[in-house]
Amino acid sequence: MVRRIIAFFAVFLLTLYCFFLYDDEIVTAMLVVELIYSVFSMISLYVMRRNLKITMAQVLPIAEKNQQIPIQILVKNTSRIPVIHFRIRIRVENSFTGEQKFHDLKGAVTGKHPETLILMLQEKSCGNIHISLDHCRIYDILFLFRTTLKLKEFQDVGILPECHLLPVEVTRRTREFIADAEEFSDRESGDDPSEVYQIREYREKDSIHDVHWKLSAKADDLLVKEHGRPLGCVVLIWLNLESSKNKMSILLEAVASLSLSMLEEKCVHMVAWYEPENQRIRKKRISKEEHIYELLNRLLYVKPYSDIEVAQSQYEEEFRAMSFSTVVEFRMDGSVWVNQEQQMQLPDKEEEIRWEELYFTV
Repeated sequence: MVRRIIAFFAVFLLTLYCFFLYDDEIVTAMLVVELIYSVFSMISLYVMRRNLKITMAQVLPIAEKNQQIPIQILVKNTSRIPVIHFRIRIRVENSFTGEQKFHDLKGAVTGKHPETLILMLQEKSCGNIHISLDHCRIYDILFLFRTTLKLKEFQDVGILPECHLLPVEVTRRTREFIADAEEFSDRESGDDPSEVYQIREYREKDSIHDVHWKLSAKADDLLVKEHGRPLGCVVLIWLNLESSKNKMSILLEAVASLSLSMLEEKCVHMVAWYEPENQRIRKKRISKEEHIYELLNRLLYVKPYSDIEVAQSQYEEEFRAMSFSTVVEFRMDGSVWVNQEQQMQLPDKEEEIRWEELYFTV
């Protein structure tokens, strides 16, 4: 484009030089045509700029990592100019990594039919993706002159991480850890006398205190109450989002994978983190797979914090009256701690992680 403008002005100056040097009708006509074209281009560009309408169609608010995301852009020419040539600049920014990417879409639109452009995005990192139409450059017929139209269209898309099944060992201490809970297991009995798991016939070595005397009298046989097993959160996954080094994308994928793997082992757990905007601890109990996606939808918009003392005091206050068999802590530098002992260090790059080798003991 710059070369064309320079070439045009070079030709114009040469024509102007010849106009003063020679008394020739052809040179005069060329100079008039060049002047008229310049004025015509400026006026037409102004008209096109006012009559070019660019909008972005609704994008899916949630997508998965490495998934193809279609971004549809509708361009409409409301002027009487037969055709408008344009180039749209699209900015894509990841809130986790801070990485910015730019994409250009070129095209032409007539006055009869709007033009629909499609950009296929594929994000390799999870996070909140901000997609915005930055500007549009409009060109004249010969692509010599252009004008810029600022655009304000934008949308956000949450990119969910991939969930991997990790080798997880749930120790006997965690299996037998009793925690207070409002929900109880429907698969096995426990030791909580406040909840009845089932009524069955009396067996040898059953305690006389567990006999259900009222039902035994009706059934004319000894019936025993089996106590319920509370589904308390025996394991805490703590996200330490102190912003010394930002590995939020890797961190989120590791947390989601560990959470899913613990569910496969029938280990109910809790995920907690500190939100600096609200200055409070957020907690999410994970007892089924749907809870993981609800958790991820919230974590996509969480920001790291720098006020360590406030976060630590909030943590201590929130969990002062709660006990866990195991506390797994993920830190922003990629280190993973289990009961205050470092267990592993996650790589700096996502493609370097061997998920099948991340072994957890809780």
